[in-house]
Amino acid sequence: MRSPNDSTEPRLSVVVPSRGPAARLRATLACLTGSGPGTPPFEVVVVDDNDGGDAGDHLSAVTREMGGPLPLRVVRGPRRGRAAARNAGAAAALAPRLVFLDDDVLVGPGFLAAHAGAADPGAFTHGRLRELPTAARFLTAVGGAAPAEVRHARAGLEPAPPAATPERRPPHRRLVANALERAVEAMDGGSLPDVAPWLGFVGANVAVDRAVWERTGGFDEEFGLTWGCEDLEFGFRLYAAGLRRALAPDALGVHLSHARPGRWEQHHRNLTHFSAAHPHPSVRALEALLGPDGTPEGYVRAVLAEEVAPARDAAR
Repeated sequence: MRSPNDSTEPRLSVVVPSRGPAARLRATLACLTGSGPGTPPFEVVVVDDNDGGDAGDHLSAVTREMGGPLPLRVVRGPRRGRAAARNAGAAAALAPRLVFLDDDVLVGPGFLAAHAGAADPGAFTHGRLRELPTAARFLTAVGGAAPAEVRHARAGLEPAPPAATPERRPPHRRLVANALERAVEAMDGGSLPDVAPWLGFVGANVAVDRAVWERTGGFDEEFGLTWGCEDLEFGFRLYAAGLRRALAPDALGVHLSHARPGRWEQHHRNLTHFSAAHPHPSVRALEALLGPDGTPEGYVRAVLAEEVAPARDAAR
């Protein structure tokens, strides 16, 4: 699938791994079709990580539909998990800057311009993420709608101005920051101690130079098919390699929240793998942030306790 502007070299490659029913992918791509003024030349690389069957057919139908208004290519995924799928998309990308975007994240017209404006070879850039708890209702409302209608519905999900009270917003449009997002923003903004300056490489909405991805070896494919942490682990290695975390507040993504059977069990297994590879206090304490009852404040306390424990034990 080619774009009308495919003679222009892209500055950004948006890598979107996808597996399973493509209704959320369709909404994500529909939002990207509305990229506004100031958007640099870009391409979208969808990684089809399906095993074929109905899910693969649906993805093909969606990418054919969106391949007209978008500079879009589809590459086959290795079907070995999200780390491998993201690596496959990055390997196929043409632009010097990679934007990793999940297939269930809705963006606004200024999203790519914000990522381009924040691009820095010495940093990975995290765009804000907010959860939409009523995502099923949203998808039902826009099912089969034209891309412009999807974008209009997404525009109604923008966070309320600071002066507005939550009660003034319709409940089905309210967005929520999860514990990880709150922690990253609080540590970056200084309202919490930055006990994990590497934290923030969240694969649903993050950008890094392609050369850095190559130099640091990409995502760790040993995480396999188990869900969670493969993106954060890459961020840990990026920070160790000298990159800093930067936030792009205007690159807002709205995550279409959905149930994931076995989520916490899978997350725990991947946290164990992460901690074994990098036994750092800020990694060992992640259960206090990413577990079902995790909070930013509890995480900071857990990291500080992990840092104090060796000295206390040595003094005994």
